[in-house]
Amino acid sequence: MLKVSRSMPDIAVIRGGREDFSLSLSEGQEILKSLSKIGYKPLDVIVDKEGKWTAQGLPTDAHAIFTRAHTIVDVTRDRNAPHVALAKKMGVPLLFSPANDVHLSREDMYRLLRMQGFKVPDTTVVRAKAPLQDSLFRDVWSRYHTPLMIRPLVKRNDVASKLVTKYADFEKIVREYHTKGVDVHILTYRRLPTSSLIVLPDFRGEKVYTPVWVETFAGINELPNVSHRMQTYLHAPEFRKEQMKKIATSVYEALELTGPAIIDVIYDNNTYKVVNIETSPSLRPDGRFMTSLRSTGVDIGQYIHEHIKREVESGINPLYDFAR
Repeated sequence: MLKVSRSMPDIAVIRGGREDFSLSLSEGQEILKSLSKIGYKPLDVIVDKEGKWTAQGLPTDAHAIFTRAHTIVDVTRDRNAPHVALAKKMGVPLLFSPANDVHLSREDMYRLLRMQGFKVPDTTVVRAKAPLQDSLFRDVWSRYHTPLMIRPLVKRNDVASKLVTKYADFEKIVREYHTKGVDVHILTYRRLPTSSLIVLPDFRGEKVYTPVWVETFAGINELPNVSHRMQTYLHAPEFRKEQMKKIATSVYEALELTGPAIIDVIYDNNTYKVVNIETSPSLRPDGRFMTSLRSTGVDIGQYIHEHIKREVESGINPLYDFAR
């Protein structure tokens, strides 16, 4: 087990915040339980919806936590929260934080992947600042097949992605997003199982480690979510595992990602297409990331432990004192 200075707790888990408060509390609780099971005494830090911090029920703040703990797990959802900027200023890494998200729009990611030969869906972007022409709706409707996916160009917790099969609904939703100042990303949605490839950097001696993938089977005209059936392909043939690992590694490196990620692909017209990338994956127990992680034989606490152990052995953080 890892040991640190007696004046410092092992790990701080920051949860709550203004965005997805309840979900963040739940995910953080799972991490706290997992870390406790393997011998850590994690510091439970809660940020309320007004931005006030408490640790073990006592008032505190981000600076105090960052100077006390040697490892910070941040499962709050607000990438623009003040503590994110402070962490960058202090050089404090935030594990699983949305601040680690790649600052590229969905179309930017698609464009980079297209340039490097990856297959991605054809898309149209509607900018909120540009005038909305009536001809746009007729043009898009005639060029793309239904159902159409309409989603924010940059992922937002307050604006959901939607599927439409009727022209009137398509025009209505795009106009609603446009009125709200939301840039829109439009593409044809394929009714195919979505294979989610989980990527873990510097894990088990590999620069990019890819566990077996999770396949989600959504209903007709529904977007994949945790309520749908998932299947982990533990017994997939080796050639298929190598093929999926190659896809995940190539995409990960092409986008110069550095943290854990989920790469969603579909098999369409005899080829794999990259349809989505999550660089700040949900840690809910029944989600794709945690489902795939369990296939490696470790849970989230053990994964965090391996991360710390790697830093100790590489000498990245001099605060660590690893007991061999």
